[in-house]
Amino acid sequence: MLLDLIFELISGNTPAYILLVQMLFSVVALLLVFPVHECAHGLMALAFGDQTAKYQGRLTLSPLAHIDLRGFLFLMLFGFGWAKPVQIDARYFKNRRLGTILTAAAGPLSNIVFCFITYLIYGILFLLAEQNGVTWLAVFSQLFLYMAIYNATFAVFNLIPFPPLDGSKILGEMLPMKLRFQYYNLERYSYIFFIVLILVLNRTGIVGILSNGLMNLFTPAVNAILGGIFG
Repeated sequence: MLLDLIFELISGNTPAYILLVQMLFSVVALLLVFPVHECAHGLMALAFGDQTAKYQGRLTLSPLAHIDLRGFLFLMLFGFGWAKPVQIDARYFKNRRLGTILTAAAGPLSNIVFCFITYLIYGILFLLAEQNGVTWLAVFSQLFLYMAIYNATFAVFNLIPFPPLDGSKILGEMLPMKLRFQYYNLERYSYIFFIVLILVLNRTGIVGILSNGLMNLFTPAVNAILGGIFG
């Protein structure tokens, strides 16, 4: 993330213009990726009868509707952060438990889908650049690689069953009633959990390992499609 790029810039091991391009791509990729996640929550909630996100103007891919400045700063510095949560009112759901589970899962699932799409676009652009000797296109293709990596990271990170992440809502609705209330009571400490979780994950690199694993699962399919396109 930006901290790594800044330290690399200070060390002088990598040309400054390359690091500046990487920083630019990091910012642009994040601004394009996290609205997909939040909009997916709102659209799934709407499908189950809750129009809260619609009335609040959250059914959009505009970053301005979803950005949380502090969360975005964490994203840029550490690779883990948050957007402005989409508010859900489960009282409107036709099936409360199923609606809650699928609404929570919609965000990570949307990132998984877009991880594959952006990974494929990266491959297409990179091979086009390589075959035609177009340097600027090879550089531009890296933006889609960044987007694929961030999509994979968002998907894996948000499926962790710790409040307030999406995984906690999925797990919580699957628990028996008594355990569910006890589990949801942990949300009062969600901010503490979240900060500790970010620090632990940043130090261990677990999310990076899992997100790389997700992209590796897509690699055979992406290569097969690229082989069909380019022979």
